[in-house]
Amino acid sequence: MPKDHARKRRARRTARSAGSSYTSANAGTLHAHPAPVLITVSGAPFGVSRTADMSAASAAIAAGLADCKPCRASAMARLMLGDSLVLAVLAASLPQVPNRELSSITYIFCNDVQPHEYPPYTYDFTAGLGAVQRQSFLEDLVDIWTALIPHLSGDTGTDLTAMIINLTPAPPLDYRAGRTGFVPTPQGPFPALTLTSPDMTGSIEDLSERCGFPLYTWNTLPDVMDWVLQQHPVTLHPWGVRRVSRDGQNLTLGSGEHPAEATSEWTDAAQRAGSVLVLGLWSDGFESLIHAVQAQEIFTVRARLQPSTTRD
Repeated sequence: MPKDHARKRRARRTARSAGSSYTSANAGTLHAHPAPVLITVSGAPFGVSRTADMSAASAAIAAGLADCKPCRASAMARLMLGDSLVLAVLAASLPQVPNRELSSITYIFCNDVQPHEYPPYTYDFTAGLGAVQRQSFLEDLVDIWTALIPHLSGDTGTDLTAMIINLTPAPPLDYRAGRTGFVPTPQGPFPALTLTSPDMTGSIEDLSERCGFPLYTWNTLPDVMDWVLQQHPVTLHPWGVRRVSRDGQNLTLGSGEHPAEATSEWTDAAQRAGSVLVLGLWSDGFESLIHAVQAQEIFTVRARLQPSTTRD
């Protein structure tokens, strides 16, 4: 009896490590499905300190490619009971999947979370799923990646074990506060802040599509939107802008380590107005801004000031 228990324990360990079924491992007929190597991913971009072991995901994809239901079921069971960070890694790099039938929870992710391209949102989403939602989301993730692998290999004869896939999210887009100044409005000169992207990862397309910045029209004053100007607590020099959506997800553009210079005239005007125009992308002076506006290359939001920085 002890020998039999030892054999079963070894079989279970082998099954877990290979992503195969316990029955196959116990019978000595372990399936070895070729699979791409999904390397371990740091949780830092997702706001957690641990790493994501992607071996179970790799095994599930391999079993799906081989159409081996027992091995896939075993790997999926490991994923269901495993770290939500693994699901977040798979989801954060999920390609667009038009004309594919998806579960309702995956549609919610694609419509409400994925467009932000912000890994911590993705992790919060996966960590908050109930068992049924997690199962549905996981099935979709594995199915999509299983369908995608042959296209990545480019050749049906390619050795999948030679494929190394790194699903580490790309670094966040880099926006910085540029310059402070004034722009004309029907009510008179209005305080404004420009946004720049020093490493050119940011773009006006991103400001428009992901961030929801409307196109700026010269000599107008848009309505205040759900954006809050970020300022140094002592100098009141602005360093960026932040949006807080109704679901509690924040989107911040700018860095507190890189505030823009601001005169007392500008900070006083911003306090009196209770809001400023945030314009992007623009790295030059305000005197030449009109030319970019006329070329429809400037997008803006009117951001309110924090209550603590406004005058009574």
